[in-house]
Amino acid sequence: MQTIRELDSRALPSSSVFSGGLDNTYGAYLLGTFVGLIFYGTSLHQFYRYLRLYRSDTPYIKILVIAVMTLESTQIILLMHSCYFYLVSNFFNPAALIPGVWSINITPIFTGFITTTAQAFFARRASLLGYRYKIVVVVAVFCLLAHLGFSIAATVVLYQVKSIVNLSRKNEWLFGTGIGFATLADLLLSGSIIAGLRQSRRASTSRRASSLPEVLKLYLVNTGLLTGVFNAVPSFIAVARPKTLIWAAFNLVAARLYANTLLSVLNSRKFSITQGMEIFGADALGTNIIARANHLAAVERWNAPQIPDGAPTKISINVTAEIEEDMHRPVDSIQKVDSNEFGVFA
Repeated sequence: MQTIRELDSRALPSSSVFSGGLDNTYGAYLLGTFVGLIFYGTSLHQFYRYLRLYRSDTPYIKILVIAVMTLESTQIILLMHSCYFYLVSNFFNPAALIPGVWSINITPIFTGFITTTAQAFFARRASLLGYRYKIVVVVAVFCLLAHLGFSIAATVVLYQVKSIVNLSRKNEWLFGTGIGFATLADLLLSGSIIAGLRQSRRASTSRRASSLPEVLKLYLVNTGLLTGVFNAVPSFIAVARPKTLIWAAFNLVAARLYANTLLSVLNSRKFSITQGMEIFGADALGTNIIARANHLAAVERWNAPQIPDGAPTKISINVTAEIEEDMHRPVDSIQKVDSNEFGVFA
């Protein structure tokens, strides 16, 4: 059996992908897979809790959660296959590191579908904040669709160029731009939810001091801000060093955070309502009581902060005091009685 020492260094590919060794390519990809597996295990636990706690949840949310977890599980299998193919099956065949295997080529399209599907939940949450936030939601949805389009285009390009080292300036910008659109959508949606949440907590009549972990969970995780911040890292690295897999490693971890964030919001719906996401009793939807009831039910179901509708309605209560006098009593008897009450005799 051939050993590592018997490998001829001349057999190593002379491509620039190995200019820094395997550390910035498949080494980074392997580390991203390891960390992604940890977050995937957390998602499985949260998914199990969701199925137990919210069996009567709306079918749309159930389908959304099942779709995200199915995509997550499929991509995890792809990541493990690509790592095993490059680093185990072809351990003694360095030339096999250059061509892209099918499992690594279709990874971008799965990332795009995971991002778009999970962020559809947050887009719905932001749209429940009010009409002025719907413009932001429309822009965010456009960015999500653009991200999905760039993910599909990146998969097509990877099949065409056969390897990431064959990327040129004409097509290497696809990765960074696509992740950039996802980052922008994340920040737009999370920013809207944070703005609505702060308004809701300021107007809350039952505010209490929150610990640092509660604040971080409420503003960093449950709003989706964490995915946006983490997605910004691979978007810059993909532009600066597109022929490495460092950006892919960060992107794999960021993709795992979508399921974690989604299930965290769903499993903490009761918790979030007690943290300031209150329902205010103003006339937000006019006189249509049924429409308002449906709106408040959707706010609770989608765990969206309810923004107060302005100053509370003032109720004026006028109290009128009536004094009844005996008009038939003589004036002299009245005076006499009053005088006797004070001990004065006429």
